[in-house]
Amino acid sequence: MNPLSIISSQSASTKLAYVFGLVGFVVLPSVLGAQWTDIVTSTTCFAIAAAGIAFLYGRVGMVSLTQVGLMGVGGWIMLRLSHGTMLPFEVNLILAALGAMGFGVILSLPSLRLRGLYLALITLMAAGGFEVLFASFQFPNGGDGFWGVQTTTEAGVRRPAIALSDSAYLRYVIGCAILGFLLIEVNRRLKPGRAWAMLSQSEAAAMSASVNVVRHKIWAFTLSGFLAGVAGALLAGNIGLLDPSTFRAGESILLFALVVVGGSTYWLGCIIAAVLYRILPALLNDWGLDPDLAFIIFGIGLLHALITAPKGIASQILRLRPQVVAPKEAHQSIEITDLNVRFGGVIALDNVSATFDKAVVGIIGPNGAGKTTLMNAISGFIANTGTIQSGATLLTSLAPHKRSQWGLRRSFQREELSENLNIFDNVLVQLDADPVPSADKWAAVNKALAFVGLQDQAEKMVADLGGFERRLVDLAKCVVGAPRVILLDEPAGGMSSDETTQLADLILAIRDHCSAQVLLIDHDVDLVAKVCEDTMVLDFGRKIAMAPTAQVLKDPAVVKAYLGSAEE
Repeated sequence: MNPLSIISSQSASTKLAYVFGLVGFVVLPSVLGAQWTDIVTSTTCFAIAAAGIAFLYGRVGMVSLTQVGLMGVGGWIMLRLSHGTMLPFEVNLILAALGAMGFGVILSLPSLRLRGLYLALITLMAAGGFEVLFASFQFPNGGDGFWGVQTTTEAGVRRPAIALSDSAYLRYVIGCAILGFLLIEVNRRLKPGRAWAMLSQSEAAAMSASVNVVRHKIWAFTLSGFLAGVAGALLAGNIGLLDPSTFRAGESILLFALVVVGGSTYWLGCIIAAVLYRILPALLNDWGLDPDLAFIIFGIGLLHALITAPKGIASQILRLRPQVVAPKEAHQSIEITDLNVRFGGVIALDNVSATFDKAVVGIIGPNGAGKTTLMNAISGFIANTGTIQSGATLLTSLAPHKRSQWGLRRSFQREELSENLNIFDNVLVQLDADPVPSADKWAAVNKALAFVGLQDQAEKMVADLGGFERRLVDLAKCVVGAPRVILLDEPAGGMSSDETTQLADLILAIRDHCSAQVLLIDHDVDLVAKVCEDTMVLDFGRKIAMAPTAQVLKDPAVVKAYLGSAEE
C-alpha cells in the first residue's frame, strides 16, 4: 500500500481547497469588477499567511501570533527591492520570502524551550515589535535612502510581465497560493509531516520515534515564515503601497482566531479564515453596514467552533460528504549500573543495577516506586547518573532519538499517537530516520500491522479507533522494522480480560517476530506471571528483588511491598 493514496478527511480538504483555487484561477478574474478583484487578491494573500498559521498550530502544535507581522517584513522587503533595484518581480518575491523566513528561524528559537501560552506570548511580543518598527519607519514608497520614504509621490511596485493587469495579477497570486499549499502538503505527506504529527502529540513520543525535535521545530517555523513573506510580498504587489495599520499585532491574533474557526488541520479552513478576514467586512460595507460588525460575527464563530466544532467549520463541511472506504538481529540485553535519578531532593532511583537478558522481563512495584522513571532514564528522557549499556553500545551517550534509531522502542501509559495521521503513517514515522528505500519501509509497516491484526485497517484514522485498537497501533510502532529492545509501560491498562489475553499472546510472539527483547511494566500480576521470564521489583526507587518471575512473586519482601501481606 502506498500511503500517498490514503483517502481521509484531510486529503478531501486538500482536494477541495485546490478545487477552489483552480475555479478561482479560471473563473473569478473574468467575472469580478475592479473593486472585488482587489479584495479577492488580498484575500488570497492572507490565505497564504493563514496556511502558515494553520500548519504550525494544526500540524505541529505550536502557536505563532507573528504571522501578519512577518507578512509586513515580506512586504517591506518587496517594496524596498522594487524601488531600489531593477531585479525581476520573481527575484524580489523570493528574496522577500527568504527575509521573512530568516525572522521565522529566529522565532523558532524560543520554541525549543517553550510551548503553549508562553510561546504565544513571545511571538505576540515579536509582532508588537514589528508593529512599532513599521509605524516608526513606514514602508518604502519610492523615496531615496535605505528607508525609501517620501511624502510627495508614491511609486507602485513593478508587477511581473505576465501579470500587469489586475485580473492577471489575481491569477498570479492564486497560482502562488496553490504552490504554497503544495509546499506544505508535500512536507506533510513525507518524513517531516510524520515527525511534526508526533511532535504535536508529545515531544517524548517524537524523540522515542527517532525524531530530531530541534531540527523539525526550526524547519516548521522556517516554512511558516517563508509563506508569510510570500503573502506580504504579493500583497505589496497588489496594493503598490502598504500601510503600517495593516500589520498590527492585533491582526495576527485575529487571523489566528479565524484559522481556529475555519479549521486549522484543513486547507479548506485556511480559505474560510481568509474569507472571513477580508471578504466578510467588505460585504458588510457593500450592504451599508458597519464593517466592524464582522468582529461580532467572528466572536460567534469562535464560540461555535469551541463548543460544537473544535476542528473548525471545515470539519463540519467535510462531514457532509459521502464517506469513502478504501479498500534481524539477535535480541539484545540491557545492563544498567548504579543508575540514579533525582528530582530536587526526591530520590526517584537509588543506585539501581540490573541486567535484563531474558526475552521478556517484568518490572513491578507499587505506585511511585520508580518504574516509569526507570524507563524514562533508559529512553534518555530524564537526566541520570550511572550507565545504561547494551553490548558494546553505551546508550547513556546517545540522545533519545539516536537511541530510537539504534533500536530502542517505547510505548507509554497513554498511547502517544497522532490523531492527524492514519494507522499506517503513525507506524511509518518510526522508520522515517532509517536510510532504507521507501518500499522496504512500507513493507515493514505492513508486516507490523499484520502482526497486530490491523493490516486491513491501515488507512483508518487513529482518531476513529477504540482503546484496544490504539494499543495495538502502539505495539505495531514498537515492533516495526528492526527493534532491539522494546519498553512497554502498562500496555494492559484499562483492558478487558479477553483483550489482556490477546495482548499477552502478542508479547510472547515478539521474539519470533523481530528478535527484540521486551521490558514490561504492568500492574496486572497475572499478565506478568504469564509472559515474563524474569521480574525486577522496585520500591521507593530501590531494587528489592530480581529473579525468575514465579520466585519473585512468592518472595515475602515483594508480597509485603507490592502484593500486600496476609496480615494487612
